[in-house]
Amino acid sequence: MTIERVFRANRQTPAQRAEEQAIRDKFQREKPSLKDLIASGDCDPDSVMTMGHYFEIRQALSALKLERQRAGLSLAQVAKRSGLDRAVVSRLENGKLDNPTVATLMRYATALGKRLLWSYQDDTQAHQAG
Repeated sequence: MTIERVFRANRQTPAQRAEEQAIRDKFQREKPSLKDLIASGDCDPDSVMTMGHYFEIRQALSALKLERQRAGLSLAQVAKRSGLDRAVVSRLENGKLDNPTVATLMRYATALGKRLLWSYQDDTQAHQAG
């Protein structure tokens, strides 16, 4: 399966780009903690990826990287198959893509002839915290 790459133009207005830059500058100056951001209302606590969630995703991506290597596929080949940029595939495999979308994860797995399966279970830590 080959997916064509789609490059999206930056559609932000100059005012939107300036606002985004101001936010970035503020974060660099103040370096607020997650607790500060939640308290100020600048961050929705339900949208935060915990380290546990992050490590679960990293574990799946490490297994997929091993599958790519075992199949003898290069990053460029996987990029072409998935329609993802080669740099995105590299960052995904090396943990440099902080919060990949579900679509990105699925495209990567599909390019390797694999499927990501989702399941759920009780979160014992959530019960203990509440």
